[in-house]
Amino acid sequence: MKRTRLLAIPILVVAVGSIIGYFGYATPQDNPWHGLSCEEMFDFAMSPEHQEITMEQHMEFHKDYDPCIQNMDKTNTEN
Repeated sequence: MKRTRLLAIPILVVAVGSIIGYFGYATPQDNPWHGLSCEEMFDFAMSPEHQEITMEQHMEFHKDYDPCIQNMDKTNTEN
């Protein structure tokens, strides 16, 4: 019984610490470009922030940003 408690306490401390660390150091916003216009997304793509996102976020960003690029190309071609 005493040995079980001695084992349970460190496991509990590690679990609580892991949860606090995960939420405490997680990025505040998964998609910082969410809700931006195409022009604002272009500015984001050229900013240092764009270099700091994870590879997964980078792929998601380009899924959202590529239609903007295609629309810009169509607009430039028509003019």
